[in-house]
Amino acid sequence: MVKIIIVVIIGVVVLTRLIYTLFEKRNSGHSTDLSSNEDEMFIATQSGSNQRIKDLGLDQPSEDASSILNPKRLLLPTKNTDEPNDYQADPSREWVIELIPTDGQIFHKADFSKIFDYEWRSQFSSTLYGYAIEEKEWTYANAGDSPNEYNKLQIGIDVQRVYAEESQDYSPIQLERYRTELEKRLQHYPTPVRLETKESIAVAIQKARRLIDVYNQFNKDAIIILQSAKRFKGIEAWDALQCTGLNWGDMDIFHWNNYESKYGHDQHFSVWTSTDPGFFFPEEIKNGNMNPENLIFGFSIPRSAYPINVYKIMLEAAQYCQNKLGGKLLNEHSQPLNEHLEQQELLQLIEALKKEGIPPGSGKALRMF
Repeated sequence: MVKIIIVVIIGVVVLTRLIYTLFEKRNSGHSTDLSSNEDEMFIATQSGSNQRIKDLGLDQPSEDASSILNPKRLLLPTKNTDEPNDYQADPSREWVIELIPTDGQIFHKADFSKIFDYEWRSQFSSTLYGYAIEEKEWTYANAGDSPNEYNKLQIGIDVQRVYAEESQDYSPIQLERYRTELEKRLQHYPTPVRLETKESIAVAIQKARRLIDVYNQFNKDAIIILQSAKRFKGIEAWDALQCTGLNWGDMDIFHWNNYESKYGHDQHFSVWTSTDPGFFFPEEIKNGNMNPENLIFGFSIPRSAYPINVYKIMLEAAQYCQNKLGGKLLNEHSQPLNEHLEQQELLQLIEALKKEGIPPGSGKALRMF
């Protein structure tokens, strides 16, 4: 029984790539270019990747079934309605440290940029927010194009991230180190600055526990596996996926991209395989060396713009590929797929997420998962 999780698969893909040390020029991912220098990673346009498969004669599907992936069937919202109008620390998920000048002076970007340098950013994961004087709004204070003068600064420390990275060792030291380091660094600031927090570290840790519990409960993927009796012919699997309208691209796997809406994840669902290396090199498909044992269709439920509709359409795409390739449809546990049961469980999870105040695909869901 194999539980396939999207995030894990993508991690394996990256690790496998490093082992292969073969990289391609592309703007949205790091796929392979067999003629490139093995020690370099390149970035190029998506059109370059499209040209790559065109040169291999893999860009034209044998038939057009792209109506399956008609985005109008999803009934997507146009944008997230829970996004803040400005960029200020979020006390629901961050431990907030306020920086207050004791003599009423303003903060200059040139000065605090020296405090929040590369060493700070790499060792003390956090976000610096500032209330810009001229613009009269909160923004990311250390962004490249951010304003130069502020009368308020906040350090937002994502407690879920801090304690998840520490294997859920809920020691207060993990947050105390931020204050200690800030106090040391601010000794070199041109004007006196004091630190102020509105909640204790103990309260912040309770918040972290709650956030991580919710994450562990709801961080689930919707998975459909099309399993072959032995192996699918790679060229036929590639063609079937292209026929549905899926695009080969980021991470060398196939995606139904979310181009139409600013709501939810960048992809509605993706397709990969558990057959080594887990992704699809077009050159290996072309020469017959890549013949996958299965095709795995999946997406993150909490990050999805419309999970139940996406699942139904993903199922249609998997069924289409099954009709062309053969094989059996399985669930994530490699058991025969029960469509009704899977959709009922998905609906229950969606409702539970909403009760937690985390609508799937919302800004809050994207930040948390």
